[in-house]
Amino acid sequence: MFKNELEIDVGRCMGALLKKRKFIVLITILFFVAGLGLTLNVGEDQYTATATVYAAADGSYADATNAVTAMNAYLNVANSYKVSQRAALIIGRSDISASDVQSAVNVSSSANKTSSSSSAISNFMNSSATIILFSATTDDPALSMEMADAMAQSYAIEMEEILKNDSVKTLDNAYTYSKTLDASKSAWKKRFIFMGIGLLLACGLVVVCEIFDRKVRTVREASVRDEIPVIGLIPDFKE
Repeated sequence: MFKNELEIDVGRCMGALLKKRKFIVLITILFFVAGLGLTLNVGEDQYTATATVYAAADGSYADATNAVTAMNAYLNVANSYKVSQRAALIIGRSDISASDVQSAVNVSSSANKTSSSSSAISNFMNSSATIILFSATTDDPALSMEMADAMAQSYAIEMEEILKNDSVKTLDNAYTYSKTLDASKSAWKKRFIFMGIGLLLACGLVVVCEIFDRKVRTVREASVRDEIPVIGLIPDFKE
């Protein structure tokens, strides 16, 4: 008993895609509409502002070195609830809580930060020096700058209590901001992703159905890949 092996005919698959183009377009449109419905609420644009603190060299070199070591060792303090709570008090808005500040601010460090204020730190910084960056992201650019500055100030106060000196100070305030998320563009991007998924799924379904379709369409398929001899052919009848 002969059994046809699974064989992928690229030409047939392409022909099937062309033949089923209406089905593919319909599924693609349906997925786009679904994506459109899920992203009707595009949300708000997001703005990020950054403030930085560093180990100042106003006192002794030892104080600055100790401050750098402490900043590396207590990096998690920078985004602690206590620091966020103090920052919320500095902001002084009833609608802004410590949790709001803590969730909106991202803290990172850089040992080789280069900025417009690099000349101010080049006098004392070595390869182990650390700069803490407070990046606040909200839908209000003014609030983002205010949060970043408040967190930097609050952290400096906290480090002063830990170190018993004021070696940790603000390097750069959040003088400006940048738009980090365009809500409208993000929503359209998601919609087109949905549309692309629909297109791929529809095309994949058509191709899979065509591959596993066991209908005999060619002489080669009828002869099981030329393993059965062909006695004759019945030509197409045309009037």
